[in-house]
Amino acid sequence: MKKEESKILDKLGKNPGFKVPENYFNDFNAKLLESLPEVKITEEVKPTMWVRVRPFIYMAAMFAGVWLMMNIFSIGKSSASSEQRAAQISAGVAVEKNADELINYGSVSDYDIMTYEDSVYMEMEEQKNEK
Repeated sequence: MKKEESKILDKLGKNPGFKVPENYFNDFNAKLLESLPEVKITEEVKPTMWVRVRPFIYMAAMFAGVWLMMNIFSIGKSSASSEQRAAQISAGVAVEKNADELINYGSVSDYDIMTYEDSVYMEMEEQKNEK
């Protein structure tokens, strides 16, 4: 293998075939800077007030929309106003039978109170419909 390499080197020689012109790197930087286009520096544009406030306005509008939808969809579920319903519940608790049920029940959780309020409300509605 070495014999073959030495034969090739003998035929071609060690000359790479490329030469760098004399003093090429002495003025290389100056020639490069002359060939580059001129850079135009512009001032930074400051964002307007609307651009800075816009995300907060959008977020507020989103929350307002969610609140509005929740109110719209909850209107159909409750025919009586909250004041009327509270009056009906307190009237239902005032009935001795209903008060005894609450007292004798023992441990009463929030869920039990809510379901009891709903049942009292339903009883009151049924009594109104019977009249």
